[in-house]
Order: sequence, then C-alpha cells, then structure tokens
Amino acid sequence: MLRINSQKCTDLTQELEDLFKALGNINRLLIVYRLASGEMEHISVTEMARIMGLTQPAASQHLKILKTARILHARKKGNHIYYTFNENALIDHKEKIDFLFGCLFIKCQKLDEKSKK
Repeated sequence: MLRINSQKCTDLTQELEDLFKALGNINRLLIVYRLASGEMEHISVTEMARIMGLTQPAASQHLKILKTARILHARKKGNHIYYTFNENALIDHKEKIDFLFGCLFIKCQKLDEKSKK
C-alpha cells in the first residue's frame, strides 16, 4: 500500500515533477516526437535551432533541460555534441509513470466498486 507521506512517494513525486516540467514545453515535446518518429537518430544544437526556428542559445537550453531530466543523452563527435534518447532512464521514467497510473486506476476501481454497492 502506498503511503502518501512515505519517502518513496516524495522521491517519486519530485522525479515525476522534473520529468513533466521537461516535457511541459511545446518545443521540447516536438523535438522528442521528431526523434521518436525515426526522422532522425540524433540531433545537435545547430540542427535543433534550424528545425525549430530557435536561436542556438534557446535550442541549447531546451536540450540541456531534456538531458538534465535524463530523457536525452549527449555524445560528442568531432566539434559537435549529438543528443539521443537515454534508453535506460526512459525505462526508469516509464516504470514511475506506470506506478503512478497504476495507483490511480486502483483508486478508480475501488470508487467504482463502492458506488455499485
């Protein structure tokens, strides 16, 4: 049983808040969709700025936020840094989201059963 005041819940809440904040911007969501669609395997700051119509500092900031949230991983090739998905972290994020929604569905089922009585 999940306890609302438990340390696990507090840690989970902080991690999900950081994840949702990182995904809570249209530009960052669009770049995640582009990478996920298979249009490109990786992206650099220069490419992102050009595709999204952003300045390089703005593109760099968006990629930094996605990297900090462990959605993307940075790899240096020559003079450029390329960003790809951080698969291990994405698995961890998915497990946390599944846990959260699993708790929500259990609560919905209990409320549904209670209302049928």
